[in-house]
Amino acid sequence: MRVLLTGCTGFIGSRLGPRLVAAGHELFCVCRPLTSIGFGNKVIWDGAAPIERSGFPPFVDVVIHLAQSRSYRAFPADSREMFAVNVGMTMWLLEWAARSGVKQFCLASSGAVYQPFSGLLKEDTAVAPADFLGASKLASEVVAKPFSGLFALNVLRLFFPYGPGQRDRLIPDLICRVRNRAPVQVTANGEGIRLVPTFVEDVVDVILASVTNCWSATLNVATPETVSIRQIANTIGLQLGVEPKFELVNRPAADIIPSLERLAGHFELNRFTRFEEGLRKTIFDADQAVGVPTCL
Repeated sequence: MRVLLTGCTGFIGSRLGPRLVAAGHELFCVCRPLTSIGFGNKVIWDGAAPIERSGFPPFVDVVIHLAQSRSYRAFPADSREMFAVNVGMTMWLLEWAARSGVKQFCLASSGAVYQPFSGLLKEDTAVAPADFLGASKLASEVVAKPFSGLFALNVLRLFFPYGPGQRDRLIPDLICRVRNRAPVQVTANGEGIRLVPTFVEDVVDVILASVTNCWSATLNVATPETVSIRQIANTIGLQLGVEPKFELVNRPAADIIPSLERLAGHFELNRFTRFEEGLRKTIFDADQAVGVPTCL
Protein backbone atom coordinates (compact mmCIF):
# COMPACT_ATOMS: atom_id res chain seq x y z
CA MET A 1 0.00 0.00 0.00
CA ARG A 2 0.95 3.65 -0.40
CA VAL A 3 0.73 5.26 3.05
CA LEU A 4 0.85 8.93 4.07
CA LEU A 5 1.98 9.37 7.69
CA THR A 6 1.92 12.52 9.83
CA GLY A 7 3.72 12.79 13.16
CA CYS A 8 6.53 10.62 11.77
CA THR A 9 9.14 12.06 14.17
CA GLY A 10 6.92 11.74 17.22
CA PHE A 11 7.00 9.09 19.92
CA ILE A 12 4.66 6.70 18.08
CA GLY A 13 5.33 7.74 14.49
CA SER A 14 9.09 7.24 14.74
CA ARG A 15 8.40 3.57 15.54
CA LEU A 16 5.50 3.07 13.16
CA GLY A 17 7.30 4.47 10.09
CA PRO A 18 10.11 1.88 9.97
CA ARG A 19 7.59 -0.90 10.60
CA LEU A 20 5.52 0.23 7.61
CA VAL A 21 8.60 0.30 5.38
CA ALA A 22 9.74 -3.13 6.64
CA ALA A 23 6.29 -4.51 5.79
CA GLY A 24 6.77 -3.42 2.18
CA HIS A 25 4.53 -0.35 2.12
CA GLU A 26 5.52 2.76 0.16
CA LEU A 27 5.67 5.45 2.85
CA PHE A 28 5.30 9.22 2.53
CA CYS A 29 6.20 11.17 5.68
CA VAL A 30 4.69 14.61 6.18
CA CYS A 31 7.32 16.88 7.77
CA ARG A 32 8.16 20.51 8.35
CA PRO A 33 10.81 21.88 5.95
CA LEU A 34 13.85 21.45 8.22
CA THR A 35 12.88 18.05 9.63
CA SER A 36 15.23 15.14 8.98
CA ILE A 37 13.86 11.60 8.65
CA GLY A 38 15.57 8.26 8.18
CA PHE A 39 12.75 6.37 6.48
CA GLY A 40 10.17 6.87 3.77
CA ASN A 41 9.74 9.72 1.30
CA LYS A 42 9.67 13.24 2.71
CA VAL A 43 6.62 15.40 2.00
CA ILE A 44 7.00 19.01 3.14
CA TRP A 45 3.99 20.64 4.79
CA ASP A 46 3.74 22.57 8.06
CA GLY A 47 0.02 21.91 8.53
CA ALA A 48 -0.83 25.60 8.83
CA ALA A 49 -2.30 26.14 5.35
CA PRO A 50 -4.29 24.23 2.74
CA ILE A 51 -2.42 21.41 1.05
CA GLU A 52 -0.87 22.15 -2.32
CA ARG A 53 -1.58 19.04 -4.35
CA SER A 54 1.64 19.47 -6.33
CA GLY A 55 3.67 18.91 -3.16
CA PHE A 56 1.86 15.73 -2.15
CA PRO A 57 1.89 12.31 -3.83
CA PRO A 58 -0.73 12.04 -6.57
CA PHE A 59 -2.50 9.26 -4.70
CA VAL A 60 -2.17 7.13 -1.58
CA ASP A 61 -4.24 4.27 -0.24
CA VAL A 62 -4.08 5.16 3.45
CA VAL A 63 -3.60 8.26 5.60
CA ILE A 64 -2.39 7.70 9.18
CA HIS A 65 -2.73 10.97 11.07
CA LEU A 66 -0.67 10.86 14.26
CA ALA A 67 0.46 14.49 14.46
CA GLN A 68 -0.76 16.36 17.51
CA SER A 69 0.16 19.54 19.31
CA ARG A 70 3.01 19.22 21.80
CA SER A 71 1.73 22.31 23.61
CA TYR A 72 -1.15 21.38 25.89
CA ARG A 73 -0.18 22.15 29.47
CA ALA A 74 -0.63 25.93 29.62
CA PHE A 75 -4.27 26.69 28.86
CA PRO A 76 -5.26 29.16 27.49
CA ALA A 77 -1.81 30.05 26.15
CA ASP A 78 -1.56 26.77 24.23
CA SER A 79 -5.14 26.70 22.99
CA ARG A 80 -4.50 28.31 19.59
CA GLU A 81 -1.75 25.83 18.68
CA MET A 82 -3.78 22.88 19.96
CA PHE A 83 -6.68 23.91 17.76
CA ALA A 84 -4.48 24.54 14.72
CA VAL A 85 -2.77 21.13 14.91
CA ASN A 86 -5.43 18.89 16.43
CA VAL A 87 -8.38 20.29 14.46
CA GLY A 88 -7.19 22.51 11.61
CA MET A 89 -4.49 20.14 10.32
CA THR A 90 -6.95 17.24 10.51
CA MET A 91 -9.45 19.18 8.40
CA TRP A 92 -6.90 19.96 5.68
CA LEU A 93 -5.90 16.28 5.51
CA LEU A 94 -9.48 15.06 5.39
CA GLU A 95 -10.27 17.45 2.54
CA TRP A 96 -7.16 16.36 0.62
CA ALA A 97 -7.94 12.67 1.23
CA ALA A 98 -11.48 13.13 -0.10
CA ARG A 99 -10.21 14.80 -3.28
CA SER A 100 -7.42 12.29 -3.80
CA GLY A 101 -9.33 9.03 -3.68
CA VAL A 102 -7.87 7.79 -0.40
CA LYS A 103 -9.37 4.47 0.69
CA GLN A 104 -8.66 4.60 4.44
CA PHE A 105 -8.07 7.33 7.00
CA CYS A 106 -6.74 6.40 10.46
CA LEU A 107 -7.11 9.23 12.98
CA ALA A 108 -5.20 9.00 16.25
CA SER A 109 -7.35 10.52 18.97
CA SER A 110 -6.99 10.32 22.75
CA GLY A 111 -8.64 8.99 25.86
CA ALA A 112 -8.69 12.64 26.93
CA VAL A 113 -12.06 12.95 25.14
CA TYR A 114 -13.60 11.15 28.16
CA GLN A 115 -12.43 13.73 30.70
CA PRO A 116 -13.57 13.99 33.56
CA PHE A 117 -13.42 10.15 33.34
CA SER A 118 -16.62 9.01 35.02
CA GLY A 119 -17.27 5.27 35.11
CA LEU A 120 -16.22 2.74 32.49
CA LEU A 121 -15.21 4.65 29.37
CA LYS A 122 -17.16 3.31 26.37
CA GLU A 123 -16.88 4.50 22.79
CA ASP A 124 -20.63 5.03 22.39
CA THR A 125 -20.97 7.12 25.57
CA ALA A 126 -21.78 10.79 25.03
CA VAL A 127 -18.70 12.85 25.91
CA ALA A 128 -18.19 16.53 26.72
CA PRO A 129 -14.56 17.02 27.81
CA ALA A 130 -13.96 19.86 30.23
CA ASP A 131 -10.33 20.49 29.27
CA PHE A 132 -9.14 21.94 25.96
CA LEU A 133 -6.94 19.00 24.98
CA GLY A 134 -9.88 16.63 25.16
CA ALA A 135 -12.14 19.17 23.47
CA SER A 136 -9.76 19.63 20.55
CA LYS A 137 -9.35 15.88 20.12
CA LEU A 138 -13.11 15.37 20.18
CA ALA A 139 -13.50 18.21 17.67
CA SER A 140 -11.15 16.39 15.28
CA GLU A 141 -13.32 13.29 15.57
CA VAL A 142 -16.49 15.30 14.93
CA VAL A 143 -15.18 16.97 11.76
CA ALA A 144 -13.87 13.61 10.51
CA LYS A 145 -17.13 11.71 10.90
CA PRO A 146 -18.96 13.13 7.82
CA PHE A 147 -16.06 11.92 5.66
CA SER A 148 -16.76 8.30 6.63
CA GLY A 149 -19.05 8.05 3.61
CA LEU A 150 -16.09 8.75 1.32
CA PHE A 151 -13.49 6.37 2.78
CA ALA A 152 -13.05 3.94 5.67
CA LEU A 153 -12.59 6.12 8.76
CA ASN A 154 -10.92 4.58 11.77
CA VAL A 155 -10.58 6.58 15.02
CA LEU A 156 -8.20 5.22 17.66
CA ARG A 157 -8.50 6.69 21.15
CA LEU A 158 -5.08 6.05 22.68
CA PHE A 159 -4.54 5.66 26.42
CA PHE A 160 -1.20 6.44 28.11
CA PRO A 161 1.36 5.24 25.55
CA TYR A 162 4.79 4.81 27.17
CA GLY A 163 8.11 3.20 26.33
CA PRO A 164 11.79 3.75 25.56
CA GLY A 165 12.81 7.27 24.65
CA GLN A 166 9.70 8.99 25.98
CA ARG A 167 10.09 12.27 27.88
CA ASP A 168 7.81 14.60 29.84
CA ARG A 169 5.00 12.12 30.38
CA LEU A 170 3.65 10.18 33.35
CA ILE A 171 5.82 7.03 33.29
CA PRO A 172 9.20 8.75 32.69
CA ASP A 173 8.29 11.32 35.35
CA LEU A 174 7.54 8.57 37.87
CA ILE A 175 10.79 6.78 36.98
CA CYS A 176 12.68 10.01 37.67
CA ARG A 177 10.89 10.57 40.97
CA VAL A 178 11.57 7.09 42.28
CA ARG A 179 15.18 7.13 41.06
CA ASN A 180 15.80 10.53 42.68
CA ARG A 181 13.89 9.57 45.85
CA ALA A 182 11.40 12.37 45.31
CA PRO A 183 7.91 11.80 46.74
CA VAL A 184 5.25 10.29 44.51
CA GLN A 185 1.84 11.81 45.16
CA VAL A 186 -1.08 9.47 45.75
CA THR A 187 -4.63 10.27 46.73
CA ALA A 188 -6.04 9.80 50.22
CA ASN A 189 -6.86 6.13 49.57
CA GLY A 190 -3.12 5.49 49.31
CA GLU A 191 -3.26 4.12 45.76
CA GLY A 192 -3.79 7.13 43.53
CA ILE A 193 -5.26 7.08 40.04
CA ARG A 194 -5.88 3.69 38.44
CA LEU A 195 -5.01 3.69 34.76
CA VAL A 196 -3.81 1.63 31.78
CA PRO A 197 -0.22 2.43 30.66
CA THR A 198 0.10 0.95 27.15
CA PHE A 199 3.47 -0.05 25.71
CA VAL A 200 4.27 1.90 22.54
CA GLU A 201 5.04 -1.15 20.40
CA ASP A 202 1.57 -2.49 21.18
CA VAL A 203 0.04 0.79 20.02
CA VAL A 204 2.02 0.42 16.78
CA ASP A 205 0.76 -3.16 16.39
CA VAL A 206 -2.86 -1.97 16.72
CA ILE A 207 -2.36 0.79 14.14
CA LEU A 208 -0.76 -1.67 11.70
CA ALA A 209 -3.62 -4.12 12.19
CA SER A 210 -6.16 -1.33 11.64
CA VAL A 211 -4.77 -0.35 8.24
CA THR A 212 -4.01 -3.91 7.13
CA ASN A 213 -7.57 -4.99 7.86
CA CYS A 214 -9.24 -1.69 6.92
CA TRP A 215 -11.03 -1.11 10.21
CA SER A 216 -13.87 1.41 10.17
CA ALA A 217 -14.81 2.20 13.76
CA THR A 218 -14.03 4.27 16.84
CA LEU A 219 -11.96 2.19 19.24
CA ASN A 220 -10.32 2.59 22.63
CA VAL A 221 -6.71 1.40 22.42
CA ALA A 222 -5.21 0.32 25.74
CA THR A 223 -3.75 -2.61 27.60
CA PRO A 224 -6.25 -4.70 29.60
CA GLU A 225 -3.92 -4.42 32.62
CA THR A 226 -4.96 -1.77 35.17
CA VAL A 227 -2.45 -0.39 37.67
CA SER A 228 -2.51 2.38 40.29
CA ILE A 229 0.10 5.09 40.75
CA ARG A 230 1.34 3.27 43.86
CA GLN A 231 1.64 0.00 41.95
CA ILE A 232 3.56 1.75 39.16
CA ALA A 233 5.96 3.38 41.64
CA ASN A 234 6.49 0.12 43.51
CA THR A 235 7.23 -1.75 40.27
CA ILE A 236 9.71 0.96 39.29
CA GLY A 237 11.29 0.73 42.73
CA LEU A 238 11.74 -3.03 42.47
CA GLN A 239 13.47 -2.71 39.11
CA LEU A 240 15.71 0.16 40.27
CA GLY A 241 16.40 -1.25 43.72
CA VAL A 242 15.01 1.91 45.32
CA GLU A 243 12.26 2.20 47.95
CA PRO A 244 9.67 4.70 46.64
CA LYS A 245 8.52 7.56 48.83
CA PHE A 246 4.86 8.51 48.84
CA GLU A 247 2.99 11.69 49.70
CA LEU A 248 -0.75 11.67 50.41
CA VAL A 249 -2.70 14.51 48.81
CA ASN A 250 -6.22 15.51 49.66
CA ARG A 251 -8.04 14.94 46.40
CA PRO A 252 -10.40 12.18 45.32
CA ALA A 253 -9.08 9.07 43.62
CA ALA A 254 -10.03 8.53 39.98
CA ASP A 255 -10.15 5.64 37.57
CA ILE A 256 -9.23 6.09 33.90
CA ILE A 257 -10.24 2.68 32.60
CA PRO A 258 -11.61 2.24 29.07
CA SER A 259 -13.91 -0.47 27.85
CA LEU A 260 -11.97 -2.78 25.51
CA GLU A 261 -14.89 -4.88 24.34
CA ARG A 262 -14.91 -3.27 20.92
CA LEU A 263 -11.14 -3.53 20.50
CA ALA A 264 -11.26 -7.21 21.49
CA GLY A 265 -13.46 -7.84 18.45
CA HIS A 266 -10.61 -6.66 16.22
CA PHE A 267 -7.39 -7.43 18.12
CA GLU A 268 -6.32 -10.13 20.59
CA LEU A 269 -5.89 -8.46 23.96
CA ASN A 270 -3.44 -11.09 25.18
CA ARG A 271 -0.93 -9.63 22.70
CA PHE A 272 -0.41 -6.57 24.89
CA THR A 273 2.87 -6.35 26.81
CA ARG A 274 2.62 -6.78 30.57
CA PHE A 275 3.46 -3.56 32.40
CA GLU A 276 6.38 -5.07 34.29
CA GLU A 277 8.04 -6.13 31.02
CA GLY A 278 7.33 -2.85 29.22
CA LEU A 279 8.75 -0.92 32.16
CA ARG A 280 11.88 -3.10 32.17
CA LYS A 281 12.47 -2.29 28.49
CA THR A 282 11.87 1.40 29.16
CA ILE A 283 14.31 1.60 32.08
CA PHE A 284 16.93 -0.50 30.28
CA ASP A 285 16.82 1.80 27.25
CA ALA A 286 17.25 4.87 29.45
CA ASP A 287 20.17 3.32 31.30
CA GLN A 288 21.88 2.31 28.02
CA ALA A 289 21.42 5.69 26.31
CA VAL A 290 24.73 7.44 25.68
CA GLY A 291 24.79 11.13 26.46
CA VAL A 292 21.08 11.29 27.27
CA PRO A 293 20.16 11.99 30.89
CA THR A 294 17.74 9.50 32.37
CA CYS A 295 15.69 12.25 34.00
CA LEU A 296 15.02 15.52 32.25
